[in-house]
Amino acid sequence: MKKVSLLFSMMLMIAAPLFAQSEHGYIAGAGGFAITPQTTSGDALVEGGVRVAPHLMLFGDLGQYHNVQPSDVQPAIDSTVAMLSSSQGLTTIGDGRVPATYALGGLRYEIATSTRVTPYVLGGIGFAHLTPTAQFTYSSGTMPDGTTPTAGTDITSQLVNAGFFTAPASSNAFMYTLGGGIQVPVATHWNVDVGYRFSRIAADTPLNAQGATFGIGYRF
Repeated sequence: MKKVSLLFSMMLMIAAPLFAQSEHGYIAGAGGFAITPQTTSGDALVEGGVRVAPHLMLFGDLGQYHNVQPSDVQPAIDSTVAMLSSSQGLTTIGDGRVPATYALGGLRYEIATSTRVTPYVLGGIGFAHLTPTAQFTYSSGTMPDGTTPTAGTDITSQLVNAGFFTAPASSNAFMYTLGGGIQVPVATHWNVDVGYRFSRIAADTPLNAQGATFGIGYRF
C-alpha cells in the first residue's frame, strides 16, 4: 500500500497548483460491474479531476473491485477440499474471494459537441492491492482435533492452524486503465455519467477486467 499512497500523494501535489490556476474541475462517484475471465465483480470508485488544458483533465481514481478472483486462488482451495475428503474423511465447502483496491491517475479528454452530451476518452496507470481470502465451511466428518462442529461453521482458522491450508498473501500489482463514456448535465453543476473501462492488473496471474460504470458528478 506504500506505493499506492505515494502515487496518490504525487497526484495531489501535481493537481494543487493546476487547480489554483484554473478552478475548473469535478468530483464524482460511480458504481458498476467488471467482467473477468473467472467471474463478474462489482466495481465502485470515486474520481476527481482538474482541467490542465482546453478539453483535457488530469484525473485520479480510488476504487475497488469486490472480487476479481485470479485463477491461481480457487484451485488451491479445491485441492485442499479434495485432500481433506480423501485423507481425513472431512467434508468441507471451500470458497475464495480476491478483492482488489486500486489507485490510479491519468488524463481524460472531453470531446466538444453541439449537444448537451459530452463524450470523453481516458487512460490511466496506477497500482492494485489484491487481498485474497479463503473460507472453508464444515459439512461432515471429524476435525483434526477430534471435534464435530455444527454444519455451516467456518473452520478456516482451524485448518490453517493445523497446517492443512496456507492463507494466501496480499500483493501489489501495476495496473492500467483505458476507457470512455458520456456525461449528461441534469442540473446546475450536476451531471450523470455512463462509462466503459478496460483494465489490466499485472498480478502473478495477469488479469483483464472490462465493464461499465454509472455515476453522478459535481463540476466546479
